[in-house]
Amino acid sequence: MKAIKLIFALLLGLLLLIGVALAALTTLIDPNDYKNEIRNAALEQAGIELKIDGDIGWSFYPWLALELNQIGVSYPNKPALGQLNRAEVSVSIPALIGGELQMNRLLVDGLALELVQDRQGGNNWTPTSPAAGGEAQDQTSGESDSAASSSREKGLSIDIEAIEIRNAALTFTDQANNSRIELSDLNLTSGRISEGEAFPLELGASLRQFTAEQLQLHSRATLETQVTLDLAGNRYQLSGLTSTLELIEGASIPAALKFGLAADLDARLNEQQVDIRQLKIDADPLTLSGELSLSSFSQPQLSGQLSSNTFNLKQLLTTLGQAAPETSDKNALTALAFSATLGGPAGTVQLKPLSLQLDDTQFNGEASFGLDSQQIGLKLKGNALDADRYLPPATETTPSQAQAGSGSSKGWPKDEIIPMEPLRALNLNAELDLESLKINGIQLGKPGLTLAASNGLIKLTRFNTSAFEGQISTTAQLDARKAPLRISLAPRVTGLQLGNALKTLADTDVVAGKLDSRADISMSGQSIHAWVNSLNGSANVQMAEGLLKGIDAAQSMCQGINNLSALWINAEQVDKTTPFADLGANFNMRNGVVSNNDLTARLDAMTVAGRGNVNLPQQALDYRVGLTLEGNLFNESCSVNNRLEGVEVPVNCKGGFYDEPAKLCRLDTSFISNIIKAEAKRKVEEKVGSQVEEKLKEKLGEEGAGQVLKGLFGR
Repeated sequence: MKAIKLIFALLLGLLLLIGVALAALTTLIDPNDYKNEIRNAALEQAGIELKIDGDIGWSFYPWLALELNQIGVSYPNKPALGQLNRAEVSVSIPALIGGELQMNRLLVDGLALELVQDRQGGNNWTPTSPAAGGEAQDQTSGESDSAASSSREKGLSIDIEAIEIRNAALTFTDQANNSRIELSDLNLTSGRISEGEAFPLELGASLRQFTAEQLQLHSRATLETQVTLDLAGNRYQLSGLTSTLELIEGASIPAALKFGLAADLDARLNEQQVDIRQLKIDADPLTLSGELSLSSFSQPQLSGQLSSNTFNLKQLLTTLGQAAPETSDKNALTALAFSATLGGPAGTVQLKPLSLQLDDTQFNGEASFGLDSQQIGLKLKGNALDADRYLPPATETTPSQAQAGSGSSKGWPKDEIIPMEPLRALNLNAELDLESLKINGIQLGKPGLTLAASNGLIKLTRFNTSAFEGQISTTAQLDARKAPLRISLAPRVTGLQLGNALKTLADTDVVAGKLDSRADISMSGQSIHAWVNSLNGSANVQMAEGLLKGIDAAQSMCQGINNLSALWINAEQVDKTTPFADLGANFNMRNGVVSNNDLTARLDAMTVAGRGNVNLPQQALDYRVGLTLEGNLFNESCSVNNRLEGVEVPVNCKGGFYDEPAKLCRLDTSFISNIIKAEAKRKVEEKVGSQVEEKLKEKLGEEGAGQVLKGLFGR
């Protein structure tokens, strides 16, 4: 026992001697006397040039403390990297020996870093060549990191009275882009930092961004929170976090803007898990709230819920400095909201279910986004949507303006109206269905589409809707993988009431009836001019029965024949409308020239046949319509001599699109001479036949004369 006591006494005496020696060392040795040695050591060991203009203060026991003043740092032959006004740090040696990092206040005052990247890609924060002691430094650093890791594994606890960073600044200058970012007024303060116990943290900074000395953005951010650290478990918690971001001024900021963020955050890095609770983002008039969880950092998987308030989109855009769209309905885009549940497999952000409110229209469905593929998936169903509310308001035009915009220019526009790059960048799978859609005054029933786009190939595999009591469907494809852009369409129309469609679309009501049609067409290019000149394909039109209004075809035919050939007509019996049946036509399109050779239709007492072509590139047409009298049906409308049966009345339409309509189509009067000749021949035959008949009766008798005349005239 006496031996043990003696050993303890010797150890205690040794520790006292070491303490006295260290106290004498720090008292007798002034580090300011060794500034040159410190500078040389920094240059030789780390390749750093130190500028020490202030005093150096230090102590060793019981607190290992260091105080630096007026320090500058740079690499040889490079712009100054940074400077420090004052720094203080002190660590308790006894506590460190006992496995605890105990510090007094850590103070950094007036730290300013100047990062510069030149036009050649060089910078001032990387040494020109490795320092002589670099390898040893790396080894030492590795050992230090290993020791730190080992210390954490052993449960090294932390107890820091406070951390304070005052008036720090950082500037990054990119000479190649002639831009600069300035982070200034950076201040950070904390309360007592101890593991497992929450401590307050406050942070604030200002940021300015310049391009060619032109201020692009000036903003300020603040953050307040309670932090809880678990270094051994690699877990970090931020409770009651509140942050603000103010956009003060800038080239694209019309007025000061302010955004707010509030949340509780729990990051468990060993588990690759981050949870965000009580999330609230405020960007007046928009407020987002919800809860989010992120797991698996290498293949992120997101889950949670996110929703918004009902907000005014026009007001939000104006607040953000963007021009709000003008709409025909001033209340459009003023009541928007959404809510979604987040989920999906790793690497995909999925919103399912997703609910969207657009004013009076409600959408429900799902959406997704692939983090690697950048593919957007969308599947929505909605009720009634009045798209006319969102169109620009109608503007009044003068007659001269209306004439100027009606096609007085005789060339097809060559402006490219479909850009290629956005199509190539589009990566989308979408399905959209509505109960009804109103657009340009047209009411569409149950419109729906399915669209897929990838690598410049866009396929519309489904579009269907009901309109004007009929059904419309189409498929389409846009191929932008290489120039020129190629477009193909295959529209189908069944049972469409043509009269209602013309009344709505063209404010005319000359034809009524159910229309069936189909087409397969293709074209290429990005302008109307290119499409017109490359139009190819075929089309078919059918109408089982219909009605021509305001044309009075029978009356026009009867009166025309009466005026030209002096045939008797009873115009009062003419119908005011002209029914028709079995209208059909096939069209072929080659490089913009639309040809038709088989237009047929049956009208009251006549048939219609048409043939010709329409040259779209030349904006000209050459078409012939023939009206042929048929049967004795005219006797029901007007009494025309039935000897005119089978005579075709031709109308030739030839000229340019911009010719006067009255001069475009003309009656081919050659048929009139044929009618007159036929009538004259008939009268001659009747007169001659009458005289011959009388002579034959005198010679052959009644019966014999009849047989001879029948053989001659076929009667």
